[in-house]
Amino acid sequence: MSKVSFTKYLTKDSIMILHGQDKKSIFDQMVARVADVAHLDRDVVSRLVWKRENMMPTGVGQGLGLPHIRVERMDEPVILVGVCANPVADYETQDGNPVRVIVFIAADDADQEGYLGLLSSVSAKMRNAALVEEILENITKPAQILKLVKD
Repeated sequence: MSKVSFTKYLTKDSIMILHGQDKKSIFDQMVARVADVAHLDRDVVSRLVWKRENMMPTGVGQGLGLPHIRVERMDEPVILVGVCANPVADYETQDGNPVRVIVFIAADDADQEGYLGLLSSVSAKMRNAALVEEILENITKPAQILKLVKD
């Protein structure tokens, strides 16, 4: 995978409205979707995301969480944009603020350059506080969220 924007991998099914108030319940919802979309074992995906999270929490600040995992033999990355109906206060972040938007990346373990490119692309786009605010304002409109992120 050459350097490409993460938005290339977003579809209407990539947008999730997440219900729950803690990181575990939010991750459970996203893990289930990643596993279903990528035809992966849920337990494997869950173990990978928690292993990564325990090494270093993925709360980047400004209301954004960026969990990311590398999985053996994935045909194509799976990227989800989750909007939390409730702030997730137990999601450790660099600025101490609760997480409201989560971008989850699962990519092939063999393509480190592509994986890092996706992380960079997400970070560059989603660090825009105005975009995050617009996403939150449209929490009941997944199609609008997809449009906002892709524009």
